[in-house]
Amino acid sequence: MNEAVTFDEADWRQLTGHDKKALRTLARVSIDFEPLAKASGVGQKSMDALIAKDLTVEGAPSLHGRTFKITKKGWLAVEWLQGRRTRVYPES
Repeated sequence: MNEAVTFDEADWRQLTGHDKKALRTLARVSIDFEPLAKASGVGQKSMDALIAKDLTVEGAPSLHGRTFKITKKGWLAVEWLQGRRTRVYPES
C-alpha cells in the first residue's frame, strides 16, 4: 500500500526564502517533468536543495538540459505557500 505523503510545521520551518521562491516559480510552469530553463530565476543550487527536502525529483535529461518535477510533498508545500495548510496528500 502507498503511505500517505505529509507536510507539517517542521517541514515548513525548514524551508528557506529561496526554497519558497523556487517552489512558487516551479508551480507556475510545472505540470510534469520540465527543464530548469523553463523556471526563470530558479538555479541548480535551489533545485538541489528542493531535491534534498523531497520536494522535487529529477527526471531524464532533455534537449534543453536537466528536468525536474514537483513531488506530492512539494505540492503540499505549494499549498502552504498559498495559505492552505493541507497536511496530507490525498491517496490515489
